Amino acid sequence: MNARQLTRLCRTALFIALVAAFLSAMPALANGEINNLRATKVGEESITVSWGDTPGASGHGYDVFIGPAGGNSNDPAGGTDGTSYTINGLRPDTAYRIIVVITGNPHLGHSEIFVTTGDNDEDEEASTRRPKAVPPPDTCPKLPARVAVFGYIKRVTQCQMVDAAGIGRLDLIQRGFIDAVDVWSYVNGGLEICFRNDGWLVFLDAAYTPRMLMELERYHRDGMTCGTIDSAGTVALVSSTAPQYAESTLPVFEAIPLSGCQIKLVETLFLRAEPGGEIIGLVWLNSEVSAFEINGYWYRVEFEGQTGYISRYYRRVLNGGCG
Repeated sequence: MNARQLTRLCRTALFIALVAAFLSAMPALANGEINNLRATKVGEESITVSWGDTPGASGHGYDVFIGPAGGNSNDPAGGTDGTSYTINGLRPDTAYRIIVVITGNPHLGHSEIFVTTGDNDEDEEASTRRPKAVPPPDTCPKLPARVAVFGYIKRVTQCQMVDAAGIGRLDLIQRGFIDAVDVWSYVNGGLEICFRNDGWLVFLDAAYTPRMLMELERYHRDGMTCGTIDSAGTVALVSSTAPQYAESTLPVFEAIPLSGCQIKLVETLFLRAEPGGEIIGLVWLNSEVSAFEINGYWYRVEFEGQTGYISRYYRRVLNGGCG
């Protein structure tokens, strides 16, 4: 080995050492975690959780979700710009799963803990009778190879395959039902569902009862048929194009005017021409908009000169009565 080769080898070794030192010094956010999430106060009907400042949360804040420890559902508890939050109105001696995410970008930071109300009770016998917190399953990466879900939150978003009988819709069977996957719990905007087979995509929106069927815009990527959803529901792959429905499947609600309703979005949402209708634009994360009307599961808003409808979910109320 000559002097030039030795010099090059030393430089390479020094570069690798510097990179390793830099990576080891990076904060917990590198793997998408909220720093030091913990329960700081536990009562019979309330839980206070706290965490450390998490890089990436500046200008976003945090959202808190809660659900039963052994279940798959998680309901919004609220949001904060600080590093602690108190959840009230809980059931005594009950195990809960609490999730904290960076508002609008849970991939940047999210963590979960399991807490049982009344855990400050020093009665050892009573403590042993309380239900133990059981971590939820991590279902989305365990789907069959013929389907893939991208953009889910580990052990927060939940997925399962559904057959034609499970969907229970004759119109989809007649169109040549191929496959379907149901997605629930925390569904972040822009969740991508892909099937290895070719076909047409429909979406059964869980925001409606019964679930509303709508055609889902499809695209092909890496040999897969893909579509993107921004709420919980079922994505089905069928072999034929959409039939001509005689009537719209959109539920009809009475439009209720709103006065002084100001909201802030915690997700980027589709702006639609009508409730559940054609997508005409986007309303960006952290946008503050006025809602002029509530129509079932939708707000009518104006954003960047366009008037349309956005989902009532994924928002914080800033002012007024917003329904």
